[in-house]
Amino acid sequence: MEKPGYLGDRLVCENIITQEQLEEALKKQNERVQKGEKVHLGKVLTELGYCSDEEIAKVLAEKHEVPYLEVDQVEITEEVLKLIPQQTANRYKVFPVKLEDNKLMVAMMNPQDIMTIDDLRVITGKEIQPVFIKDSNLEDLINKVSTKYNVKVDNYEFLKRMDTKSKQTKTQPNVTFTSSPGTYANITPETSAIEMLNSIVNIAVQEKCTDVHIEPFEDEVQVRFRTDGTLRKKMNIPMQNLESLVTRIKVLADMDIIDSRIPNDGHISIEHQGNIIDIRVSTLPALFGERVTLRFLLHDPSLSDINKLGLKEEQAVKLKEIINHPYGFILVTGPAGSGKTTTLYTALMDLNMENNNIITLEDPIERPIKGINQIKCNKGAGFTFSSGLRNMLRNHPDVIMVGDIRDSETGKMVTEASLTGHLVMSTLHTNDTAEAIVRLLDIGVQPYLLESSLTAILSQRLLRKLCNYCKVNYSVPNEELLKMLPGFPVTQENSTTELSRTSGCPLCESTGYRGLTGIFELMMITDSIRTAIKDKNSSREIKKIAQNEGMVTLREHAFDKIKDGITSIEEFQRVFV
Repeated sequence: MEKPGYLGDRLVCENIITQEQLEEALKKQNERVQKGEKVHLGKVLTELGYCSDEEIAKVLAEKHEVPYLEVDQVEITEEVLKLIPQQTANRYKVFPVKLEDNKLMVAMMNPQDIMTIDDLRVITGKEIQPVFIKDSNLEDLINKVSTKYNVKVDNYEFLKRMDTKSKQTKTQPNVTFTSSPGTYANITPETSAIEMLNSIVNIAVQEKCTDVHIEPFEDEVQVRFRTDGTLRKKMNIPMQNLESLVTRIKVLADMDIIDSRIPNDGHISIEHQGNIIDIRVSTLPALFGERVTLRFLLHDPSLSDINKLGLKEEQAVKLKEIINHPYGFILVTGPAGSGKTTTLYTALMDLNMENNNIITLEDPIERPIKGINQIKCNKGAGFTFSSGLRNMLRNHPDVIMVGDIRDSETGKMVTEASLTGHLVMSTLHTNDTAEAIVRLLDIGVQPYLLESSLTAILSQRLLRKLCNYCKVNYSVPNEELLKMLPGFPVTQENSTTELSRTSGCPLCESTGYRGLTGIFELMMITDSIRTAIKDKNSSREIKKIAQNEGMVTLREHAFDKIKDGITSIEEFQRVFV
């Protein structure tokens, strides 16, 4: 005789409970549902003591035609645990228990949930075999896995172990690495999402990339890596692997894996050789699928030292002096990707002491800094820089950092805050220091506020450094040099100047460059410049005043680094021409 479909009827049919017990349990379940409580019949039956959760699990396993598993008889390994991150287990109410060949046994509340099974297949890259275990075991495993197995299972666990894994094997399975410029690694359709992401992250970390761009096109997915400010294609991914890779990234970054029609942002944190690396994740819906950008932000201990930013010695001394003033307004300017945030973070870390209350407003927070109160703005919720700054001032900060000045209200508030006993730092997108003053005036900041509050403006750029292993020296006639770089500081006693240029070697992937250096223009706000601000002088006039008072311009600082063999004429022309 065919067994009934409902759990209660099956329990009666198996002589586990009586009909009267079932009716009483259904009545109590209904009473609790009417009060707004979500409760399953099985839970009511076990609470009444009419049957055990083991008996219910076995009946449900038979009903759904899936195996019943005694957890105590299975050794759950760390390899299995890291296949499904803890937050994913909580979200879906599932738990990985055993891996056999390429089939992952997963304990599930509802083994008929096809959508969950499909999502898990994409996330893990394994075939999913639903199994039943006791409800109490499932809840206990999900909630107490860290204690029970003495292992931290969170979104980033598999990445934290990459370094150990990379020492054991030269390459990831199914992936070929190449180091020649213009070539890239190939990934086969059989490569799992975990292996793909491990490979991408390993390459990015080893080559000190700042960004990875995963870009879907009509017939393939291109992966490009940005190293030292330059993008290069490194690998192709088959189009059929895109969905699983994007889903894996989204799960680790705690992003919505369902909706691919809107942009989304997330964050992953990994540990590599003792260093913490934050990865900012950004997705965009493109024509042929979701485009993903991974921005790698290394927690570099050297960032706590202003002297290692690349400033001239006298610039570093002046910058240290002004950031240690109890009040004032310091502005850092430059185009996107010029290192403004790194400079501000370095200054904040220099001030990060017990007696300083430091609060930042950022969008997004690029690097968490211990001891500093960092607040993320949320424009969608109406929490903007201006509204956040207004509330921040009620928390009595000593030092304030505002990620960007984007409107007149924010500009007015940061200048006023600096006049009321706060040290305020912020950024602005302008080409040089003098342009920043004119930009603030243009967006509506009153001259009297600006000339009273502004302490200094630091403008900066990033130049690629010549590879020390393959750079070569050469002599260039002064006449020719001055045609290429008017104003270059040539030595009058000699007819030629010795410089350095690229050659190319395997260590720099034949590019001739390894690493970045900053060039800076530091304008101190003197009485002469305050008068120029009050009179609304042009940026050209303000810059001339600053130069007459000894300011080193961006071009002049770049010339020094060319002369010292740190960078090349070609790199200067790439950035400035």
